[in-house]
Amino acid sequence: MPRGPKQRPLTAYLVNGGINDPKAILGSGMTIHPVKVAGKLIGDLYVKVGQLHEPPWTTFFEGAAGDLSDVQGASTSAILLTKVNNRLFAVTFGGGHLLLRDGVTDEGFGLKVTLNAVDHNQIRNVDRETLDSATPHSQIQANKGTNITDFGLNIEQDLLRAVTGTPRDQTLGKKLTGKDGLKTTGPFTLATLQDLLARFLAESKKKDYKTHFGWVDHIREVKDPTLRRELDDVLQDRIQQQDLEGIWLAIPERIDWQAVDYFTYTPAATATQHDDIHLHSFLAQLRNPATLLVDAIKARYHVYAYGTTHDDELYRWSVYRCIYAEVTHKNSQYLLNNGRWYNVDKTFRDYIERAFRETPRRAKALPNANTKEKEEDYNERVYKSDKQFYALMDQRNIHFPGSSGGVELCDLYTNKHELIHVKKYGQSSTLSHLFAQGVNSGTLFARDSEFRKLTNAKLPASHKLAQPKLPLGPHTVTYAIISTSAKPLTLPFFSKVTLNNAATTLRGLGYKVTITKIDVA
Repeated sequence: MPRGPKQRPLTAYLVNGGINDPKAILGSGMTIHPVKVAGKLIGDLYVKVGQLHEPPWTTFFEGAAGDLSDVQGASTSAILLTKVNNRLFAVTFGGGHLLLRDGVTDEGFGLKVTLNAVDHNQIRNVDRETLDSATPHSQIQANKGTNITDFGLNIEQDLLRAVTGTPRDQTLGKKLTGKDGLKTTGPFTLATLQDLLARFLAESKKKDYKTHFGWVDHIREVKDPTLRRELDDVLQDRIQQQDLEGIWLAIPERIDWQAVDYFTYTPAATATQHDDIHLHSFLAQLRNPATLLVDAIKARYHVYAYGTTHDDELYRWSVYRCIYAEVTHKNSQYLLNNGRWYNVDKTFRDYIERAFRETPRRAKALPNANTKEKEEDYNERVYKSDKQFYALMDQRNIHFPGSSGGVELCDLYTNKHELIHVKKYGQSSTLSHLFAQGVNSGTLFARDSEFRKLTNAKLPASHKLAQPKLPLGPHTVTYAIISTSAKPLTLPFFSKVTLNNAATTLRGLGYKVTITKIDVA
Protein backbone atom coordinates (compact mmCIF):
# COMPACT_ATOMS: atom_id res chain seq x y z
CA MET A 1 0.00 0.00 0.00
CA PRO A 2 1.58 3.34 -1.02
CA ARG A 3 2.48 5.70 1.81
CA GLY A 4 0.98 9.20 1.87
CA PRO A 5 2.99 12.41 1.86
CA LYS A 6 5.44 12.74 4.74
CA GLN A 7 3.91 14.61 7.68
CA ARG A 8 6.23 17.29 9.03
CA PRO A 9 5.95 19.34 12.20
CA LEU A 10 6.33 23.07 11.67
CA THR A 11 6.77 25.91 14.19
CA ALA A 12 6.64 29.52 13.02
CA TYR A 13 7.01 32.90 14.73
CA LEU A 14 6.16 36.29 13.24
CA VAL A 15 8.95 38.81 13.75
CA ASN A 16 7.79 42.22 14.96
CA GLY A 17 7.32 44.77 12.20
CA GLY A 18 10.30 47.02 11.61
CA ILE A 19 12.86 44.39 12.71
CA ASN A 20 14.79 43.07 9.74
CA ASP A 21 18.39 42.79 10.95
CA PRO A 22 19.17 39.15 11.82
CA LYS A 23 21.59 40.41 14.51
CA ALA A 24 18.63 41.99 16.30
CA ILE A 25 16.67 38.74 16.10
CA LEU A 26 19.20 36.02 16.82
CA GLY A 27 22.15 35.37 19.06
CA SER A 28 25.68 34.79 17.79
CA GLY A 29 27.80 31.76 16.99
CA MET A 30 25.72 30.34 14.13
CA THR A 31 26.56 29.21 10.63
CA ILE A 32 24.51 30.75 7.81
CA HIS A 33 23.18 28.72 4.88
CA PRO A 34 21.32 30.51 2.05
CA VAL A 35 18.15 28.58 1.12
CA LYS A 36 17.06 28.45 -2.53
CA VAL A 37 13.94 26.89 -4.06
CA ALA A 38 13.91 26.47 -7.84
CA GLY A 39 16.89 28.78 -8.01
CA LYS A 40 15.17 31.54 -5.99
CA LEU A 41 16.57 32.64 -2.63
CA ILE A 42 13.78 32.41 -0.03
CA GLY A 43 15.82 33.08 3.12
CA ASP A 44 18.74 32.08 5.27
CA LEU A 45 19.03 29.09 7.58
CA TYR A 46 20.91 29.81 10.81
CA VAL A 47 22.32 26.70 12.48
CA LYS A 48 23.89 26.33 15.91
CA VAL A 49 25.50 23.07 16.97
CA GLY A 50 25.88 22.52 20.69
CA GLN A 51 29.07 21.32 22.31
CA LEU A 52 29.75 17.61 22.41
CA HIS A 53 29.00 16.15 25.81
CA GLU A 54 28.63 12.80 27.49
CA PRO A 55 24.93 11.91 27.80
CA PRO A 56 23.80 11.90 31.46
CA TRP A 57 22.52 8.33 31.23
CA THR A 58 26.09 7.02 30.99
CA THR A 59 26.55 7.57 34.75
CA PHE A 60 24.01 4.78 35.29
CA PHE A 61 26.58 2.30 33.92
CA GLU A 62 29.59 3.76 35.72
CA GLY A 63 32.12 1.03 36.54
CA ALA A 64 29.99 -1.67 34.91
CA ALA A 65 30.31 -1.14 31.16
CA GLY A 66 33.89 -0.05 30.76
CA ASP A 67 34.94 3.30 29.30
CA LEU A 68 31.97 5.20 27.83
CA SER A 69 33.84 8.47 27.35
CA ASP A 70 33.66 8.04 23.57
CA VAL A 71 29.86 8.20 23.75
CA GLN A 72 29.23 11.81 22.84
CA GLY A 73 26.20 13.77 21.69
CA ALA A 74 25.32 17.31 20.71
CA SER A 75 22.04 19.11 20.12
CA THR A 76 21.54 21.12 16.93
CA SER A 77 19.15 24.07 16.63
CA ALA A 78 18.18 26.04 13.56
CA ILE A 79 16.06 28.97 12.42
CA LEU A 80 14.97 29.82 8.91
CA LEU A 81 14.40 33.55 8.41
CA THR A 82 12.16 34.11 5.42
CA LYS A 83 10.19 37.17 4.28
CA VAL A 84 6.55 36.89 3.25
CA ASN A 85 4.42 39.89 2.21
CA ASN A 86 6.99 42.27 3.70
CA ARG A 87 6.91 40.48 7.07
CA LEU A 88 9.74 38.38 8.39
CA PHE A 89 9.04 34.89 9.74
CA ALA A 90 11.26 32.76 11.95
CA VAL A 91 10.64 29.05 11.35
CA THR A 92 12.37 27.05 14.10
CA PHE A 93 13.80 23.53 14.18
CA GLY A 94 14.95 21.60 17.23
CA GLY A 95 15.64 24.11 20.00
CA GLY A 96 15.63 26.98 17.51
CA HIS A 97 13.12 29.00 19.52
CA LEU A 98 15.78 29.39 22.20
CA LEU A 99 17.96 31.30 19.72
CA LEU A 100 15.39 34.11 19.42
CA ARG A 101 16.08 37.26 21.41
CA ASP A 102 13.42 38.40 23.88
CA GLY A 103 10.73 40.70 22.55
CA VAL A 104 11.47 40.27 18.82
CA THR A 105 8.37 38.25 17.88
CA ASP A 106 4.70 39.18 17.75
CA GLU A 107 3.11 38.23 21.09
CA GLY A 108 0.10 36.00 20.62
CA PHE A 109 0.57 35.56 16.87
CA GLY A 110 0.06 31.80 17.05
CA LEU A 111 -2.95 32.17 19.35
CA LYS A 112 -4.63 34.61 16.94
CA VAL A 113 -4.09 32.27 13.99
CA THR A 114 -5.43 29.30 15.91
CA LEU A 115 -8.54 31.03 17.27
CA ASN A 116 -9.39 32.38 13.82
CA ALA A 117 -8.74 29.13 11.96
CA VAL A 118 -10.05 26.35 14.22
CA ASP A 119 -13.57 25.03 14.47
CA HIS A 120 -14.78 26.33 17.85
CA ASN A 121 -16.34 22.92 18.52
CA GLN A 122 -13.07 21.09 17.88
CA ILE A 123 -10.83 22.36 20.71
CA ARG A 124 -8.56 19.65 22.13
CA ASN A 125 -6.32 21.41 24.64
CA VAL A 126 -6.37 24.68 26.59
CA ASP A 127 -3.47 26.23 28.48
CA ARG A 128 -4.75 28.91 30.85
CA GLU A 129 -3.68 31.10 33.72
CA THR A 130 -6.25 32.04 36.33
CA LEU A 131 -5.75 35.41 37.97
CA ASP A 132 -5.65 35.43 41.78
CA SER A 133 -5.52 31.66 42.09
CA ALA A 134 -3.25 29.68 44.40
CA THR A 135 -2.51 27.40 41.44
CA PRO A 136 -2.80 29.88 38.58
CA HIS A 137 -1.44 27.84 35.68
CA SER A 138 -3.21 24.78 34.35
CA GLN A 139 -3.53 22.75 31.18
CA ILE A 140 -6.80 21.04 30.34
CA GLN A 141 -7.07 18.34 27.70
CA ALA A 142 -10.18 16.82 26.17
CA ASN A 143 -10.28 13.26 24.87
CA LYS A 144 -12.06 14.54 21.76
CA GLY A 145 -12.72 17.85 20.05
CA THR A 146 -15.19 19.95 22.01
CA ASN A 147 -16.46 23.50 22.56
CA ILE A 148 -14.19 25.73 24.61
CA THR A 149 -17.03 26.33 27.09
CA ASP A 150 -16.70 22.68 28.12
CA PHE A 151 -13.26 23.42 29.59
CA GLY A 152 -14.84 25.38 32.45
CA LEU A 153 -13.06 28.63 31.65
CA ASN A 154 -13.93 31.77 33.56
CA ILE A 155 -14.01 34.43 30.85
CA GLU A 156 -13.36 37.25 33.33
CA GLN A 157 -10.45 35.69 35.22
CA ASP A 158 -8.74 33.27 32.86
CA LEU A 159 -5.93 34.35 30.57
CA LEU A 160 -5.75 32.05 27.55
CA ARG A 161 -2.11 31.09 27.06
CA ALA A 162 -2.40 28.50 24.31
CA VAL A 163 -5.05 26.54 22.43
CA THR A 164 -4.92 23.37 20.35
CA GLY A 165 -7.71 22.61 17.90
CA THR A 166 -8.65 21.21 14.51
CA PRO A 167 -8.70 23.85 11.74
CA ARG A 168 -11.72 24.16 9.48
CA ASP A 169 -9.34 24.07 6.51
CA GLN A 170 -7.14 21.02 7.00
CA THR A 171 -4.60 22.23 4.42
CA LEU A 172 -3.36 24.48 7.25
CA GLY A 173 -2.43 21.34 9.19
CA LYS A 174 -3.99 18.43 11.02
CA LYS A 175 -4.03 20.43 14.25
CA LEU A 176 -2.97 23.93 15.22
CA THR A 177 -1.43 24.90 18.52
CA GLY A 178 -1.16 28.60 19.04
CA LYS A 179 0.71 30.64 21.61
CA ASP A 180 3.30 33.24 20.59
CA GLY A 181 4.47 30.75 18.01
CA LEU A 182 2.28 28.55 15.84
CA LYS A 183 2.76 24.78 15.73
CA THR A 184 1.19 22.56 13.10
CA THR A 185 1.77 19.26 11.32
CA GLY A 186 1.08 18.43 7.70
CA PRO A 187 2.55 17.36 4.34
CA PHE A 188 4.55 20.57 4.09
CA THR A 189 7.50 21.10 1.75
CA LEU A 190 10.01 23.88 1.34
CA ALA A 191 8.39 24.74 -2.01
CA THR A 192 5.00 25.43 -0.36
CA LEU A 193 6.34 27.01 2.84
CA GLN A 194 6.05 30.67 1.91
CA ASP A 195 2.50 30.25 0.61
CA LEU A 196 1.57 28.55 3.89
CA LEU A 197 3.15 31.35 5.96
CA ALA A 198 1.25 33.92 3.87
CA ARG A 199 -1.99 32.15 4.78
CA PHE A 200 -1.03 32.14 8.47
CA LEU A 201 -0.32 35.87 8.26
CA ALA A 202 -3.74 36.46 6.71
CA GLU A 203 -5.43 34.39 9.44
CA SER A 204 -3.68 36.40 12.16
CA LYS A 205 -5.23 39.62 10.84
CA LYS A 206 -8.83 38.36 10.88
CA LYS A 207 -11.35 39.22 13.60
CA ASP A 208 -13.33 35.98 13.32
CA TYR A 209 -12.17 34.94 16.80
CA LYS A 210 -14.32 37.66 18.37
CA THR A 211 -17.47 35.62 17.63
CA HIS A 212 -16.55 32.78 19.99
CA PHE A 213 -13.40 33.97 21.78
CA GLY A 214 -13.80 37.75 22.03
CA TRP A 215 -13.14 37.67 25.77
CA VAL A 216 -9.44 36.88 25.20
CA ASP A 217 -8.94 40.61 24.61
CA HIS A 218 -10.12 41.54 28.14
CA ILE A 219 -6.74 41.18 29.84
CA ARG A 220 -3.33 40.47 28.33
CA GLU A 221 -0.05 40.13 30.14
CA VAL A 222 2.67 42.42 28.81
CA LYS A 223 5.57 40.22 27.71
CA ASP A 224 7.44 42.67 25.48
CA PRO A 225 10.53 43.65 27.52
CA THR A 226 10.71 47.06 25.82
CA LEU A 227 7.14 47.91 26.80
CA ARG A 228 7.67 46.60 30.31
CA ARG A 229 10.69 48.87 30.65
CA GLU A 230 8.63 51.82 29.42
CA LEU A 231 5.93 51.06 31.98
CA ASP A 232 8.53 50.75 34.73
CA ASP A 233 9.81 54.18 33.68
CA VAL A 234 6.30 55.63 33.95
CA LEU A 235 5.96 54.09 37.43
CA GLN A 236 9.38 55.43 38.42
CA ASP A 237 8.49 58.96 37.30
CA ARG A 238 5.18 58.84 39.17
CA ILE A 239 6.86 57.75 42.41
CA GLN A 240 9.69 60.25 42.12
CA GLN A 241 7.16 63.06 41.60
CA GLN A 242 5.02 61.81 44.51
CA ASP A 243 2.10 61.34 42.11
CA LEU A 244 0.78 58.30 43.97
CA GLU A 245 -2.90 58.22 42.96
CA GLY A 246 -3.65 54.63 41.95
CA ILE A 247 -0.33 53.32 43.32
CA TRP A 248 -0.01 51.56 46.67
CA LEU A 249 1.63 48.70 48.52
CA ALA A 250 -0.09 45.47 49.51
CA ILE A 251 0.97 42.00 50.65
CA PRO A 252 1.47 40.03 47.41
CA GLU A 253 0.44 36.58 48.59
CA ARG A 254 -1.77 34.84 51.09
CA ILE A 255 -0.09 34.87 54.51
CA ASP A 256 -0.87 33.75 58.03
CA TRP A 257 -1.86 37.10 59.51
CA GLN A 258 -2.22 35.51 62.93
CA ALA A 259 1.51 34.78 63.00
CA VAL A 260 2.69 38.20 61.75
CA ASP A 261 3.42 40.77 64.45
CA TYR A 262 4.94 43.59 62.38
CA PHE A 263 6.54 44.65 59.09
CA THR A 264 9.75 46.55 58.32
CA TYR A 265 11.44 47.90 55.19
CA THR A 266 14.97 46.97 56.27
CA PRO A 267 16.35 43.87 58.00
CA ALA A 268 18.00 45.92 60.76
CA ALA A 269 16.88 45.11 64.30
CA THR A 270 16.41 48.86 64.89
CA ALA A 271 14.12 49.28 61.86
CA THR A 272 10.82 51.06 62.39
CA GLN A 273 8.02 48.54 62.89
CA HIS A 274 4.75 48.87 60.99
CA ASP A 275 1.38 47.18 61.50
CA ASP A 276 0.79 47.21 57.74
CA ILE A 277 2.67 48.32 54.65
CA HIS A 278 2.05 51.60 52.84
CA LEU A 279 3.85 53.33 50.01
CA HIS A 280 4.02 56.57 52.02
CA SER A 281 5.70 54.87 54.99
CA PHE A 282 8.18 53.13 52.68
CA LEU A 283 9.10 56.39 50.93
CA ALA A 284 9.37 58.21 54.26
CA GLN A 285 12.29 56.02 55.34
CA LEU A 286 14.31 56.88 52.21
CA ARG A 287 16.83 59.71 52.22
CA ASN A 288 15.73 61.03 48.82
CA PRO A 289 12.59 59.42 47.31
CA ALA A 290 12.87 61.77 44.32
CA THR A 291 15.82 59.72 43.05
CA LEU A 292 14.34 56.27 43.69
CA LEU A 293 14.88 53.89 40.77
CA VAL A 294 12.67 50.96 39.78
CA ASP A 295 15.74 48.73 39.58
CA ALA A 296 16.34 49.46 43.27
CA ILE A 297 12.81 48.50 44.35
CA LYS A 298 13.19 45.30 42.36
CA ALA A 299 16.52 44.19 43.79
CA ARG A 300 17.61 46.36 46.71
CA TYR A 301 14.53 47.20 48.77
CA HIS A 302 12.36 44.60 50.47
CA VAL A 303 9.38 44.22 52.78
CA TYR A 304 9.98 41.97 55.79
CA ALA A 305 7.31 40.31 57.91
CA TYR A 306 8.25 39.16 61.43
CA GLY A 307 6.69 37.18 64.23
CA THR A 308 7.09 38.22 67.84
CA THR A 309 10.89 38.66 67.59
CA HIS A 310 13.23 40.07 64.96
CA ASP A 311 14.85 36.65 64.65
CA ASP A 312 11.50 35.28 63.54
CA GLU A 313 11.41 36.38 59.89
CA LEU A 314 8.29 34.87 58.32
CA TYR A 315 8.13 36.44 54.86
CA ARG A 316 10.19 38.63 52.55
CA TRP A 317 9.23 40.26 49.25
CA SER A 318 10.81 42.83 46.95
CA VAL A 319 9.04 46.17 47.21
CA TYR A 320 8.36 45.95 43.47
CA ARG A 321 6.35 42.76 43.97
CA CYS A 322 4.27 44.52 46.63
CA ILE A 323 3.40 47.48 44.40
CA TYR A 324 -0.04 47.69 42.84
CA ALA A 325 -0.22 50.40 40.18
CA GLU A 326 -2.65 51.64 37.57
CA VAL A 327 -1.04 53.75 34.85
CA THR A 328 -1.90 55.15 31.42
CA HIS A 329 0.72 54.90 28.68
CA LYS A 330 0.26 55.80 25.01
CA ASN A 331 -3.53 55.96 25.45
CA SER A 332 -3.72 52.44 26.90
CA GLN A 333 -4.35 51.36 30.48
CA TYR A 334 -1.98 49.05 32.31
CA LEU A 335 -1.90 47.40 35.72
CA LEU A 336 1.08 46.25 37.75
CA ASN A 337 0.06 43.37 39.99
CA ASN A 338 2.38 40.99 41.87
CA GLY A 339 5.37 42.00 39.77
CA ARG A 340 3.68 41.64 36.36
CA TRP A 341 2.24 44.21 33.97
CA TYR A 342 -1.14 43.70 32.27
CA ASN A 343 -2.97 45.54 29.51
CA VAL A 344 -6.70 45.84 30.20
CA ASP A 345 -9.31 46.42 27.52
CA LYS A 346 -11.09 49.71 28.27
CA THR A 347 -14.60 48.33 27.72
CA PHE A 348 -13.95 45.45 30.10
CA ARG A 349 -12.34 47.75 32.64
CA ASP A 350 -15.33 50.13 32.56
CA TYR A 351 -17.69 47.18 33.06
CA ILE A 352 -15.77 45.91 36.12
CA GLU A 353 -15.45 49.40 37.64
CA ARG A 354 -19.18 49.97 37.21
CA ALA A 355 -19.98 46.61 38.81
CA PHE A 356 -17.78 47.51 41.80
CA ARG A 357 -19.45 50.90 42.24
CA GLU A 358 -22.89 49.30 42.07
CA THR A 359 -22.12 46.54 44.59
CA PRO A 360 -24.11 47.60 47.69
CA ARG A 361 -22.16 48.75 50.73
CA ARG A 362 -23.31 47.44 54.10
CA ALA A 363 -25.82 49.90 55.54
CA LYS A 364 -24.23 49.96 58.98
CA ALA A 365 -20.48 49.99 59.53
CA LEU A 366 -18.93 47.20 61.57
CA PRO A 367 -16.93 48.14 64.70
CA ASN A 368 -13.41 49.44 64.13
CA ALA A 369 -10.48 47.07 64.41
CA ASN A 370 -7.68 47.89 66.82
CA THR A 371 -4.06 48.39 65.85
CA LYS A 372 -2.21 45.05 65.61
CA GLU A 373 -5.45 43.19 66.34
CA LYS A 374 -5.55 39.79 64.67
CA GLU A 375 -8.60 38.76 62.66
CA GLU A 376 -9.64 36.06 65.14
CA ASP A 377 -9.39 38.53 68.04
CA TYR A 378 -11.44 41.09 66.15
CA ASN A 379 -14.15 38.54 65.37
CA GLU A 380 -14.36 37.42 69.00
CA ARG A 381 -14.49 41.02 70.27
CA VAL A 382 -17.31 41.93 67.91
CA TYR A 383 -19.21 38.80 68.89
CA LYS A 384 -18.87 39.58 72.60
CA SER A 385 -20.05 43.15 72.03
CA ASP A 386 -23.53 41.87 71.09
CA LYS A 387 -24.10 38.15 71.53
CA GLN A 388 -27.77 38.48 70.68
CA PHE A 389 -26.94 39.87 67.25
CA TYR A 390 -23.72 38.04 66.37
CA ALA A 391 -22.81 34.36 66.44
CA LEU A 392 -19.10 33.53 66.30
CA MET A 393 -18.37 31.04 63.51
CA ASP A 394 -14.68 31.81 62.99
CA GLN A 395 -12.67 28.56 63.06
CA ARG A 396 -15.81 26.55 63.83
CA ASN A 397 -15.44 24.28 60.84
CA ILE A 398 -18.29 22.11 59.68
CA HIS A 399 -16.92 18.66 58.84
CA PHE A 400 -18.77 17.71 55.73
CA PRO A 401 -18.29 14.61 53.51
CA GLY A 402 -15.75 15.44 50.82
CA SER A 403 -14.25 18.42 52.65
CA SER A 404 -10.71 18.02 53.98
CA GLY A 405 -10.43 19.89 57.26
CA GLY A 406 -14.01 21.07 57.19
CA VAL A 407 -15.75 24.17 55.85
CA GLU A 408 -16.04 27.46 57.72
CA LEU A 409 -19.47 28.99 57.14
CA CYS A 410 -18.28 32.54 57.83
CA ASP A 411 -16.58 34.55 60.58
CA LEU A 412 -19.70 36.14 62.05
CA TYR A 413 -23.32 35.15 61.52
CA THR A 414 -26.07 37.58 62.51
CA ASN A 415 -29.65 37.06 63.56
CA LYS A 416 -30.58 38.98 60.39
CA HIS A 417 -29.34 35.99 58.38
CA GLU A 418 -26.08 37.64 57.34
CA LEU A 419 -22.85 35.75 56.70
CA ILE A 420 -19.92 38.10 57.37
CA HIS A 421 -16.47 37.18 56.07
CA VAL A 422 -13.61 39.25 57.55
CA LYS A 423 -10.15 39.64 56.03
CA LYS A 424 -7.26 42.08 56.32
CA TYR A 425 -6.58 44.00 53.16
CA GLY A 426 -3.96 42.54 50.84
CA GLN A 427 -2.97 42.21 47.20
CA SER A 428 -5.35 40.68 44.62
CA SER A 429 -4.16 37.13 45.26
CA THR A 430 -4.88 37.40 48.99
CA LEU A 431 -8.35 38.89 48.69
CA SER A 432 -9.32 36.15 46.24
CA HIS A 433 -9.31 33.72 49.18
CA LEU A 434 -11.87 35.89 50.95
CA PHE A 435 -14.21 35.96 47.96
CA ALA A 436 -13.76 32.24 47.29
CA GLN A 437 -14.59 31.42 50.91
CA GLY A 438 -17.89 33.24 50.58
CA VAL A 439 -18.77 31.37 47.39
CA ASN A 440 -17.77 27.93 48.66
CA SER A 441 -19.61 28.07 51.97
CA GLY A 442 -22.51 30.01 50.47
CA THR A 443 -23.01 27.38 47.79
CA LEU A 444 -23.13 24.54 50.32
CA PHE A 445 -25.38 26.50 52.67
CA ALA A 446 -27.88 27.24 49.90
CA ARG A 447 -27.86 23.91 48.11
CA ASP A 448 -27.27 21.19 50.70
CA SER A 449 -29.72 20.50 53.50
CA GLU A 450 -27.25 18.18 55.26
CA PHE A 451 -24.69 21.02 55.42
CA ARG A 452 -27.38 23.32 56.84
CA LYS A 453 -28.23 20.67 59.45
CA LEU A 454 -24.57 20.36 60.50
CA THR A 455 -24.22 24.15 60.56
CA ASN A 456 -27.35 24.51 62.63
CA ALA A 457 -25.79 22.29 65.31
CA LYS A 458 -23.00 24.85 65.75
CA LEU A 459 -25.26 27.91 65.86
CA PRO A 460 -26.61 29.23 69.18
CA ALA A 461 -30.33 28.81 69.78
CA SER A 462 -30.96 32.49 68.93
CA HIS A 463 -29.55 32.02 65.43
CA LYS A 464 -30.62 28.52 64.41
CA LEU A 465 -32.54 27.94 61.21
CA ALA A 466 -36.13 27.00 62.00
CA GLN A 467 -36.25 24.33 59.32
CA PRO A 468 -32.79 23.51 57.95
CA LYS A 469 -34.14 20.80 55.65
CA LEU A 470 -36.23 23.32 53.73
CA PRO A 471 -34.72 25.60 51.04
CA LEU A 472 -32.67 28.45 52.48
CA GLY A 473 -34.57 31.70 52.96
CA PRO A 474 -33.25 35.21 52.19
CA HIS A 475 -29.64 35.66 53.35
CA THR A 476 -26.89 38.20 52.83
CA VAL A 477 -23.17 37.58 52.26
CA THR A 478 -21.01 40.47 53.42
CA TYR A 479 -17.33 40.83 52.62
CA ALA A 480 -15.70 42.95 55.32
CA ILE A 481 -12.15 44.15 54.65
CA ILE A 482 -9.94 45.55 57.42
CA SER A 483 -7.95 48.48 56.04
CA THR A 484 -5.72 51.08 57.67
CA SER A 485 -6.25 53.47 54.74
CA ALA A 486 -8.14 56.67 55.55
CA LYS A 487 -9.77 56.62 52.11
CA PRO A 488 -13.03 54.88 51.14
CA LEU A 489 -12.66 51.21 50.30
CA THR A 490 -10.91 50.54 47.00
CA LEU A 491 -9.54 47.29 45.65
CA PRO A 492 -6.96 46.26 43.06
CA PHE A 493 -8.58 45.76 39.68
CA PHE A 494 -8.15 41.99 39.69
CA SER A 495 -9.79 41.85 43.12
CA LYS A 496 -12.74 43.72 41.66
CA VAL A 497 -12.90 41.10 38.89
CA THR A 498 -12.89 38.29 41.47
CA LEU A 499 -15.49 40.06 43.61
CA ASN A 500 -17.76 40.51 40.59
CA ASN A 501 -17.50 36.80 39.82
CA ALA A 502 -18.24 35.87 43.42
CA ALA A 503 -21.17 38.28 43.67
CA THR A 504 -22.68 37.01 40.40
CA THR A 505 -22.50 33.41 41.64
CA LEU A 506 -23.95 34.22 45.06
CA ARG A 507 -26.80 36.28 43.63
CA GLY A 508 -27.63 33.31 41.40
CA LEU A 509 -28.00 31.27 44.60
CA GLY A 510 -30.44 33.81 46.03
CA TYR A 511 -28.10 35.83 48.27
CA LYS A 512 -27.84 39.56 48.58
CA VAL A 513 -24.16 40.61 48.46
CA THR A 514 -22.65 43.61 50.23
CA ILE A 515 -19.13 44.83 50.95
CA THR A 516 -17.84 47.04 53.72
CA LYS A 517 -14.61 48.51 55.01
CA ILE A 518 -13.55 47.99 58.62
CA ASP A 519 -11.52 50.99 59.75
CA VAL A 520 -8.59 50.63 62.11
CA ALA A 521 -8.73 52.79 65.23
